[in-house]
Amino acid sequence: MDVPREVRIEEALTRAFPRLSLRTGAYLLAMHVSGFVLLGLFLIPTPATTALYGTVEPPALVVLALLLAGALAHVAVQLPAALLGTLVVDRHHPARAYGTALAAAGALSGTAVAALGGGWVDWLDVMLRLALSLACYVALVRMR
Repeated sequence: MDVPREVRIEEALTRAFPRLSLRTGAYLLAMHVSGFVLLGLFLIPTPATTALYGTVEPPALVVLALLLAGALAHVAVQLPAALLGTLVVDRHHPARAYGTALAAAGALSGTAVAALGGGWVDWLDVMLRLALSLACYVALVRMR
């Protein structure tokens, strides 16, 4: 019996969408959780930012600047690096995925820190925070 082409396409789409939606949901969950981890890590002040608390009026601007730096790091560095690490490398090799994500994050954060006028200490600070949040991302994606 010959099945019409439209029916075959519809059957193929209904079989593909649940798998696609579960995988997309896993990536979205990992992105959001690791983003919240990164923002939480950016709320931990460095010695340079604690020195600003007495000089900046109002002091809430320092916290706002930390949150904006965390959001910038999340959007411009963490998400592209994490997607590159998990999409390019097979999910059965989390160490390679994490290494690829860290290498991409190092290059992207180095470019961003240099563009903002920071130095090596600032880059190392951003990379430490990114390394923890990228580990969270790779672990969550691996669990799917």
